[in-house]
Amino acid sequence: MSVHKQLAVLIGLALLSVRLAAAQEMPSPQMMQVEVQKIVQERPREAEAAARAFLQLVAADRVAELDDLKAHFPDAYWQEVAQLTVQFGVVQNLNRRDSVRASVVARMFGLEAHARTLQRAYRSANEARRTAYRSQLETLLGGHFDLENQLRLLEIKDIERRLTDVRAETQRRIDKRAEFVRWAVDDVIRDATRPQ
Repeated sequence: MSVHKQLAVLIGLALLSVRLAAAQEMPSPQMMQVEVQKIVQERPREAEAAARAFLQLVAADRVAELDDLKAHFPDAYWQEVAQLTVQFGVVQNLNRRDSVRASVVARMFGLEAHARTLQRAYRSANEARRTAYRSQLETLLGGHFDLENQLRLLEIKDIERRLTDVRAETQRRIDKRAEFVRWAVDDVIRDATRPQ
């Protein structure tokens, strides 16, 4: 599998993990891609500030590489800025509902930023450097996989908690069946005898 395809799979998995992590609806990968393309085309100054702030939080050691991209590869720079800006928005929205998951997702996005840097370097590297980059990517993707599993474990805990709550409520209703039936009958009779 090529590095480009691996990175695409990585980003796809991250988006899937984000969707699994959020109890409420998150933006679809297609919506996120539309947002990225809009930023790339419009190149708003605010996006640069948001991307830099987010990169400082998730991968501070990558900020200099962002400056290098801006100086030498403006199109790649704006693609990176757009990706970081959209990811920042995802983390902010998730943080409003679940700061633990948001922290994990932010770390995942930091690894992705590093992976994109390695991907760009891989394109122009000689075969020896490509082997080193591949090894670094394997380490990064391994860390990314571990973070995805953390999100899944959090989801499992939430599901188990909800299941416990539903079981307890079901048992409570079974235990108080006669009382609930009596109340329901009383309601029906009250409605039947109410003047029309």
